[in-house]
Amino acid sequence: MSRIVFLAAIEAELRPLKSHLNQQRFSEEIETEFIEVGVGVINSILNLNKKIKSLSKLDWIILIGTAGIIGKKFVPGKIYQASVFRWGSVGIALGIGYLPQSLYPDLPARVVKDVPQDIEEIPVITTPEITSSEKGASALKKQYGPGLENLEAYGIARLFKSYNLSLSAFFSVTNQVGQESHQQYLNYRELAWKNLAKAVDNIIKQGGKVLNRIE
Repeated sequence: MSRIVFLAAIEAELRPLKSHLNQQRFSEEIETEFIEVGVGVINSILNLNKKIKSLSKLDWIILIGTAGIIGKKFVPGKIYQASVFRWGSVGIALGIGYLPQSLYPDLPARVVKDVPQDIEEIPVITTPEITSSEKGASALKKQYGPGLENLEAYGIARLFKSYNLSLSAFFSVTNQVGQESHQQYLNYRELAWKNLAKAVDNIIKQGGKVLNRIE
């Protein structure tokens, strides 16, 4: 039996998707599972490590969530697909901290082809905390280029790599990375959750057929 496993930091991010999927009938050969991993890189690794042995190379595992946008136009609720997962920090970007890049190499995402044209592929940068200054945002852009900031993605991808598992990821933008990050997140998170549910529902609505369109 094929299985699609959805991961998200908090249950509120999963709830709209569950509602969408309940409104359609999947093939009897496909089952779905939803896992809340917790907020931040440490929580997500610890919680997923308890469940990792129940996951299979045959599963299509999809991380969904919200993210801040760096170096691109801020459009609340816009959907992106992860192309690669990166570890970064404002300290490194500002030159006030150091960490050999070889310790945390970029990790490719499992990319779904033939998604709607408005869903762009983009690098996802995981930082230890939400960046809340314009100086920090500018430094991240200079160091890592345009991308999304998300607190869980790299840790999950790194754990999966150690078990030879692949990870797809879709994010909805809640904020421009910078000093307004938190307030914009509060303003746009529900829009982001709803848009994400609709987009992911559309991507997988053909059931198992989509599994053949993954790199």
